[in-house]
Amino acid sequence: MSTYIEPAATVSEAWLRTVEVVVRGGGRLVNVLTTITEPGSEDAHVRAVIDQALDGQERRAQSVETVAGTIFPAELYRDVGYPWRPGLSPDEAEALDDAATALFDSYELMLPLLLTANGNKGGTYFSRMVTWPGKEPGGVNQLADRIRYLRGHRTRGVTANNAADIAIGGEADIPDQGLQVYAATDRRQRAFPCLVHIDLTLLAGRLSMLAVYRHQFLLTKAYGNLIGLSDLLKFLAQQTGFDIGELAVQATLADDERGSFSGRAGVEAIIAAARAGQAVA
Repeated sequence: MSTYIEPAATVSEAWLRTVEVVVRGGGRLVNVLTTITEPGSEDAHVRAVIDQALDGQERRAQSVETVAGTIFPAELYRDVGYPWRPGLSPDEAEALDDAATALFDSYELMLPLLLTANGNKGGTYFSRMVTWPGKEPGGVNQLADRIRYLRGHRTRGVTANNAADIAIGGEADIPDQGLQVYAATDRRQRAFPCLVHIDLTLLAGRLSMLAVYRHQFLLTKAYGNLIGLSDLLKFLAQQTGFDIGELAVQATLADDERGSFSGRAGVEAIIAAARAGQAVA
């Protein structure tokens, strides 16, 4: 049965509500929809609790910051402090464009090294966005294409549209490209990527995002995923001049990972510590 999580303002509260519902549901639920109304806002105490819990694993999981960076490497983006809009001065427009270009170029320079890391041979989430299909530099930059597309809408005064998306797994429906990672006849079972699709929607001048996951690991990945997706949405909103809307994540399978965290009691202890704003003992 599909599960609807009551929307929350912050990443922290949305994550907590999702984990609490999945724990009560037995540890795994299908088609779980989580919504954040103010993407990017969070409670630092909750992040600290998660990072400490992850650090305590026998095989240390990636930190929240590291997971977020697989979706949007925020440390590579130089925020100029203002959004794009029609009529920007040439110097302002150039600075905004240069910030995005520097992000894309820096990541492509790093990509050959990133691909040598364990689990990255098929590309990373961000590489699939900026150099599709993500396995080498020089591919199609889906983000740059979407920015140009949405800027065109902003210039023409279009405030409602749902025709922009970003492919992570499967096909990328990019005009005049016809790119595809796997043929329709390919019968291999694919575990990567867990994040398979991002949809962008305009309504009333607000840019919202829906991300679809095959398998959402709620303890080791979900919080970082929500931060990374929030950062990506903020980047796209700034680069296109639209207000930030909501972020929704649809997990076809949401997993509280109790087997890796001392069972249900272990997961509930992390939740309790996060609710109390205290680190896990």
